[in-house]
Amino acid sequence: MKIIKSCLLLAIAFTICSAGFAQTKDKDQDRDRDKDQQRAQALKIINGPRVEGTGDSWAVIAWTTNTGGSSILRYGTDKNNLNETAEAPYADNEASTKQTHRIHLKNLKPNTTYYYMVDSGQGEGTGTEAKSPVSEFHTK
Repeated sequence: MKIIKSCLLLAIAFTICSAGFAQTKDKDQDRDRDKDQQRAQALKIINGPRVEGTGDSWAVIAWTTNTGGSSILRYGTDKNNLNETAEAPYADNEASTKQTHRIHLKNLKPNTTYYYMVDSGQGEGTGTEAKSPVSEFHTK
């Protein structure tokens, strides 16, 4: 009789542990699927671009995207000819779904209007690209 009770208790414990493991496994799979879906979204600029600061020979431009991507800034003194390019490392912070891109421009001319557009490409998981309209800033 003791053997039957022990076997029955073991069977119940095994069933409870198996159900808990299956629920944990399902939650992990759901989390992984949600993460993959977030990464599979087309790359979009969700904030900016914005001028964070300017000086007589420098400027800082930043923007935020919904996923990882490249950071490229095209600029120049003629809005129809953005012939200069600046880049920053690929932005991909695994701890966040939003990515901030920031580029420091140097060696600019004082008291000059510059035109620029930002371009984030190679969207994580999608290979998509997002470009901003042309904006401007003025050095001091």
